[in-house]
Amino acid sequence: MRLTFIISIDPVKGISLLNILLHSLNLQTWKNFDVVFYNQTTLSESEVFAQLQVQPDFDYRFFKVERFLGDFPLWDLYTFHRRLLEANLLGDYFMSMHMEEFFDVDYVEKVTRVLDASRFDILLGNLCRTPFDGAGIMDILKIGSAAAFSDYLCARKLKQAPHWTFSSCPASLKGKLKFLKRNWKELLDFRFRTRLVPSRKGYRKLTGHYEDLYLMRRGFARRYDWFLPGRRMYFEDIHLCDIPGVCELGRELTKLTDFLRYFNLSRIYHVNHRKFYYQFQDSGFTDALLALKTDELLLQTLQKAIRMYRAGSISLEQALRYTRCNAEGTGTQNLNYKYHMEVLEGMRSRLS
Repeated sequence: MRLTFIISIDPVKGISLLNILLHSLNLQTWKNFDVVFYNQTTLSESEVFAQLQVQPDFDYRFFKVERFLGDFPLWDLYTFHRRLLEANLLGDYFMSMHMEEFFDVDYVEKVTRVLDASRFDILLGNLCRTPFDGAGIMDILKIGSAAAFSDYLCARKLKQAPHWTFSSCPASLKGKLKFLKRNWKELLDFRFRTRLVPSRKGYRKLTGHYEDLYLMRRGFARRYDWFLPGRRMYFEDIHLCDIPGVCELGRELTKLTDFLRYFNLSRIYHVNHRKFYYQFQDSGFTDALLALKTDELLLQTLQKAIRMYRAGSISLEQALRYTRCNAEGTGTQNLNYKYHMEVLEGMRSRLS
């Protein structure tokens, strides 16, 4: 079995974050994986790696976003995944992730064993939240062995990091009460813990959908045309998307496969990073986009949101929310659900 990790290199967070991810991949105890880099910067492959302290010691391919407006890209992960599938460049299972995430060094080994035994269509990845930014743990690059890497994570208490769905629990009694009130449903599902406990089977079934980092079987993606043939999905990550009344793909997935299973033997860690929404905050990008004549619905929606944000009628947060979900049904999450349902219903009608 071979795994493929599709790693987005974005122009906002800083290339140095990629060092930690590469280091965790170089130290993996099993090497049955490859990497596809999705470069969203203006840098070439050689320029990206020239800025890094760590070089990849594994098989990889490097692709660059085709469309830029000013210094920033119009990225489209759905189309990119579709092309990888059509070119037969994905392993038996694949995972899409960001450059600010990194692995336990035995992640590939342990998740491969679980997938070999289970043959799940989808296995959620066990993403954990850390309190550190890249500079706070950059000394991890000095670690030279898998065992020492794990010892470092234990010493920095990262092995105790909460699952992605939970923020850190405050120390004060008042803060703890607020935390319990805000997270009581999740805590019930997690059996009053904030992280998944390793089990004999290597996974745990939960009732809720708490993260969008997952391994998907290549055959499942092909069978159900999961990556939207003929559709563009700009600025949308590869979400399973389970938002009641908006994007209930999770509900639809339960009709196809049992997907709410969370891997629990190893973790993926998320490093804190700066946020800069260039699609609203960079004048070069926004000026170019507003000047663009397009029939693409998502770009028209973004243009409308930019105009409202520039006019001061909505906040940055509201503008972002509008591009993802709005009453007109033209946000990425609205269309994510609509387009997937068109594909699934067409398939069901052919099979009936």
